[in-house]
Amino acid sequence: MKKLRELEPFAYGYLHSKSDNVERKIAESIFCYAQNVPLKIHPEKWYVGNPKADYVMGIRFSSNCGISGEIYPRLERLLKSGIHFFGVLYLQQMMFFKITELKVSLKKGLKVERMARYKNLWGAGTGHGNPDYKMLLDLGTDGLRERIRKYRAENIGKDDFYDSLLLTLDAFDLLAFRYSELAKNMVEKADGEDKENLLRIIAAFENIPQRSPRNFFEACQMFWLAFSFLEIDSPGLFDYTMGSYYEKDQSGIRYQCLQKLWELFHDTRTWNLCIGGSDEYGNDTCNELTYDVLKVAREFRYNTPNITMRFHKNSPEKAWDEAVETLATGIGMPAIYNDECVCAAMKRLGIPERDAHLYCMNGCNQIDIYGKSHMGLEDGEINVAKALQYVLFRGRCGYTHEKFGLDMGDPSGLKTFDDFLNAFYKEIDYMADKVTSISNMAQKTHAENAPNPWRSNLIYGCVERGLDYKNKGPLYGHGQILTEGLTDTADSLAAIKHYVYDEQKYTIKQLVKGLKRDFRGCEEMRRDLASYHKFGNDIDDVDEIYKRITHHIYEYFLSIATFRGGKFGVGCSTFNRSAIYGKYTGALPDGKRKKDTNFAESIGAVPGCDTQGPTALLNSVLKVDQTLATSGNVLQLKFSKGQFCTPTGKQAFKALAKTYFGQGGQTLQINVVSPEELLDAKAHPERHQNLIVRVGGFSEYFVRLTPELQDNVIKRTLNEF
Repeated sequence: MKKLRELEPFAYGYLHSKSDNVERKIAESIFCYAQNVPLKIHPEKWYVGNPKADYVMGIRFSSNCGISGEIYPRLERLLKSGIHFFGVLYLQQMMFFKITELKVSLKKGLKVERMARYKNLWGAGTGHGNPDYKMLLDLGTDGLRERIRKYRAENIGKDDFYDSLLLTLDAFDLLAFRYSELAKNMVEKADGEDKENLLRIIAAFENIPQRSPRNFFEACQMFWLAFSFLEIDSPGLFDYTMGSYYEKDQSGIRYQCLQKLWELFHDTRTWNLCIGGSDEYGNDTCNELTYDVLKVAREFRYNTPNITMRFHKNSPEKAWDEAVETLATGIGMPAIYNDECVCAAMKRLGIPERDAHLYCMNGCNQIDIYGKSHMGLEDGEINVAKALQYVLFRGRCGYTHEKFGLDMGDPSGLKTFDDFLNAFYKEIDYMADKVTSISNMAQKTHAENAPNPWRSNLIYGCVERGLDYKNKGPLYGHGQILTEGLTDTADSLAAIKHYVYDEQKYTIKQLVKGLKRDFRGCEEMRRDLASYHKFGNDIDDVDEIYKRITHHIYEYFLSIATFRGGKFGVGCSTFNRSAIYGKYTGALPDGKRKKDTNFAESIGAVPGCDTQGPTALLNSVLKVDQTLATSGNVLQLKFSKGQFCTPTGKQAFKALAKTYFGQGGQTLQINVVSPEELLDAKAHPERHQNLIVRVGGFSEYFVRLTPELQDNVIKRTLNEF
């Protein structure tokens, strides 16, 4: 029978800590984990790390305060492993009491679970992070200890905090030492390539992680060990971090090193890897690794990691050409971002030019400042279409009929469209206040109960200020709320303005009745609403409404402070939830029926509603000031594989993208597909296991999507040049 120390070393360390300081307790837990977690080496993988695969419980507590659906299944596995029942019960009662405490603190009258279920709003996420792996590689753990000693002398009385940082560095070094010793034991019985790989690992650990890597293999090994130490997340500015090691490497195996690391990224569902871009002087930052990342992505054609590539007005043609060649493979990557727009958005938050140019993406497409911020990622989410329903149904949800919003009286009393729009703004503001209130409670609870001393070592500001990563330590503590249903709402408001206020064909009372009946007996009304102007076709009346509501939402959130000491920004990223939003929104004045799952998955048109070509769609989107979006603002475009992959098609796309960015566009995410292949893949999934599509900010195998989300992808307009 295994001991509790081995089965759940993080929890064991936490429970046996004699400290009353939570930072110290977490650090001791991490050290106990590094000391006791069982290790394996697979020589054919080249790198060692990621020992935590079966140790989710403790690590989740470290990063997310124990909120994870994986915790209790892990406890069940512990029971099946033969551990004493009362030992597991002890863990349940002592280690995870914070789960209940957190849920209670968040629910206080806010109906959080109910709201989240029906996609009204939620705001209890803990989000992603972008530690500065370049700082770790360049300084080594010995250099990080020097930083701690320096700032410890300037922040008297923070001994527990600095002790916890040092203890996590010791834990990291200990894990490296244990892997080195295991490799030495294994090499005696190994031969061939396995022996060669083990000897390379042993040689690397004679230098790293205490000191800077001497070659690209050591850089990859040190990076992977750190990246997978406590949680798999996003590599951040990968070519910025690793590029100098790649270019200086003379071993002849640097590309093989990248290939092996790429396989690990894919095996672990690594999130966002960012390449390219510019510095604060407008100089291009692409290097040899930038282009080889695109090459290896084309070679493997995986759906992960999620690649983002930054462009700017001085980007070389080679960068565009390599990116377009990669998009032509159909993997939906790289997503492309415009530095001029994103950096301007960061400066709206008060981030100086130099740091604004250190932006990278995290998760699907949320924006972070590499190694200098805790920007939420994600702090919450709102369904904008619900605010419209609250106006019409006096604060009640159009799907459940429960009261979540404000009751502002009979909507028939709203005599002008401006009156109606102002009522909509009040409902939006109410939702914004609610979701940010929930988020700030979550931020405070995480800061108090689940500090992260490992990340604090690798985020500028934490060591300097003597404050944890989650407790106002990073230089930038802004937040990010995701908006869903912007386009559906604009289409609905345009139809209301036209048919109720301008033409007066229907009254508000008739509209409300039709929506409540899901248009049964109101077919003419539904046909009118569904056939009216839709966003994405360069039609001013609906585009102007889209602009007005988007600007209001983005500007209002920017007026609200985060617990972390910043502002709440807004973006649009539906992840894989657009069809779910459609299901739980109910009937809308754009002609949507209650059970229709077709719902906007980006800042572009509702799938299938843009009928005038890609230029018209981009013209509609460009009517909004996209520097207001301080989180990623996904825009999906779908192109025919047969046309896009020709020399003419590739040049046409480059021209389209450059024009869009030159006029202020923020991002483009591209699907290159065959409509016939999509239809056949839905009917015969066994034939198309490797078909990849871009969905709400990430790439996924089409056959893994729900049928409703597959329909969403199929309905997207297929653009031609």
